[in-house]
Amino acid sequence: MKPITKYWPLAVAVILYVLYACTGIYWFRWSIIAFLLVFVLQLILRKAPEGSLRKYLFVPLAFAFSIVGDMFLYYDQGRAPLFIAGVAFYFIAHIFYICYTLRKGRVNGILLSVLTVIFLAYFIWMLVPSISNNGIRIAVLLYILISCLSVSCAAAMPYGPTMDKTAKILVITGISSLLFSDFLISLHDFMGIQTGYAMMLPTFYLSQILVSAAVIHLLSDRK
Repeated sequence: MKPITKYWPLAVAVILYVLYACTGIYWFRWSIIAFLLVFVLQLILRKAPEGSLRKYLFVPLAFAFSIVGDMFLYYDQGRAPLFIAGVAFYFIAHIFYICYTLRKGRVNGILLSVLTVIFLAYFIWMLVPSISNNGIRIAVLLYILISCLSVSCAAAMPYGPTMDKTAKILVITGISSLLFSDFLISLHDFMGIQTGYAMMLPTFYLSQILVSAAVIHLLSDRK
């Protein structure tokens, strides 16, 4: 398969996002990750090495929980239980990303420390005063911690038969895009800051697109 044409599913995901942006129809938005999930899953089942199949399957699982989390947050309408449920599903999605990226317990400790200090400071001094519901505070704090760990695990991935430099860059950038998207959500929802919020959805879907690109890169040319 030619190097560029094998990435055609990513173009489909972009088209679906453009349709959502133009129409506002939620099911176009929902179908972006659903489409990537189905494509990545069938690719994994057909071409993943037998010894690595279980690890690859964590990616579509992360996508599935992201879909449900997105639904809860889309329909929460300011209701704390739905918001917390949405964050919980995204939390589990990050756990699956960690399961996919974690190799022999390796975590980039320096990056984890830096990210944790920065985002904990942001949480304590900026978000806590803006969040009145204790349940939401706890959910946001736990989500911040798991997000920092997720990025740090991706950054520590060693190269091997199931990971090369290109795939590693795609995965790190993808998970980092998810962290950035969540940061923009927090600025908008809790602090009322509109600056940059237009990039929230594009960076959210860029996350799944880049992780999908990593899987396609690793598996599509396998016999």
